[in-house]
Amino acid sequence: MGKVRFVLVTMAVILLVAPQIMSSGFAYDGLGVKARGMGGAFRAIADDWSAAFYNPAGYNKLQDNILALNVGTMHNRYWANPRIKWGGIFESGYLNNQRIANHHAVLNIPQGGFVTRMPMLGGETVLGLAIMQVFDQNQSWELFQTPAAHNDSGVFPEDQFGINLDAVAFQFTAARGFMEDKLSLGLGLSLMRGDLVFSNLVMRDNPMASPISDRPHDKIPQWYRTGGNGWGFGWRLGALYDATEKIRVGATITGPTSIDLEGEADMKFIMGESPYINQYITSQQLEAVLFLGGDIIEYTADFETTLDLPASIGGGVAWDIREDLTLALDAEMTFWSKFEGLQFKFSNYEGTNFANNQILVSPSYPNAQEMIETDMGVPVVWKDAPRVAVGAEYRPRSFVSLRGGFGIDKSAVDWSNPVAVTQVPQFIDLGTKFSYSLGIGINLDGWTLEMSGTYTHHPDINLRTQNDQDGDGIVDNLPAYYEADNYQTVMGISYRF
Repeated sequence: MGKVRFVLVTMAVILLVAPQIMSSGFAYDGLGVKARGMGGAFRAIADDWSAAFYNPAGYNKLQDNILALNVGTMHNRYWANPRIKWGGIFESGYLNNQRIANHHAVLNIPQGGFVTRMPMLGGETVLGLAIMQVFDQNQSWELFQTPAAHNDSGVFPEDQFGINLDAVAFQFTAARGFMEDKLSLGLGLSLMRGDLVFSNLVMRDNPMASPISDRPHDKIPQWYRTGGNGWGFGWRLGALYDATEKIRVGATITGPTSIDLEGEADMKFIMGESPYINQYITSQQLEAVLFLGGDIIEYTADFETTLDLPASIGGGVAWDIREDLTLALDAEMTFWSKFEGLQFKFSNYEGTNFANNQILVSPSYPNAQEMIETDMGVPVVWKDAPRVAVGAEYRPRSFVSLRGGFGIDKSAVDWSNPVAVTQVPQFIDLGTKFSYSLGIGINLDGWTLEMSGTYTHHPDINLRTQNDQDGDGIVDNLPAYYEADNYQTVMGISYRF
């Protein structure tokens, strides 16, 4: 009864603490086939290569060398029904009141690791090298068509609104046992690679005076796409304690990482078009031609931004109820409040030209120059958010493992705030998510073949408010009715020797 009370008290503490400190955002939860089959409740088990992520201390419990490869296959299906108007009246090109899906894509994410025991410092230390995708966000949309008052030949690319964000950790892990191996400690040091392709379409205020800036030429569509990469450093610290022969408790801390990204940006403006342009040229000089002549401005620039990846803490407990049945519970808090979005700084503008008259932007055209040479902000205001997971593994035969799990992710967005600040549709975090997982593992002569599947449901969100968080005159979100579902399959093969 004492053991049972210990497990129940530990689980109760995790469940009670989690809502109070109560992950979503753009964390990637497709690591490890066994872990995913158990809904991510793996922190106190951590008995395969993916312990590098879930709890580095778990490496100390591995008695064999391990070589493993996993492939995660994701299908993110999202829908947006845009509802954006200016002054509550004018639509200006957005495909309002149409239920539009993101571009279909099946994403394949390979990862894996190698683990070995080495005699070091008067004992054995377990070392490992793992390649893991720890953050991910990937979708794109076509939600806009050029208004009739602008050059009708100005077609924007299909990825009008999109993001492909990958953060991959190349992690070296070392773990060792203490207190006759009842306590295990592990440390993972990572070289982090960040890759980002971000595209956005915004409506810019026409900077010219009336009547050049009168409706329907008061808004100018601007599309931009940035593509770049960079490197940073990260770390994970884990502990695993055998409270009894059947009960284990785990805890982890993951440090924050900042990655400076650099690359090239493509930009396009589609200017207004008016048959009455000649009557404005005298009063406001040739700059009027740039705003009412139907020109398309296309150019490139260098960009830089910083990707701040959040820290996290977590705890878990695992209980071997019988030799063939294990239950596990995990809770993790991710400090998303430290992520404030992306701020793109541009430089080295090249190729600015106009399709009809080839006039280059210069100080002679101050309004155009100020509009074009503007840094772009992608602000978010998120809160710290937790994840709770419950999982089980049943072993009906020595070579077969059946797994199941359930997870709850609180949203990093404060949706109780009517002006919740999040960059949709690029960052999809629509509220508390519920995940359901199943998995199976087959062990044959040192080889393990595994597969798991997860379905994740987001609540529907009706975002009504057009938000300009940074006060630059550019709306930082796309009001719409959003729906989202995710499907994920992880397959893996590993060899113990």
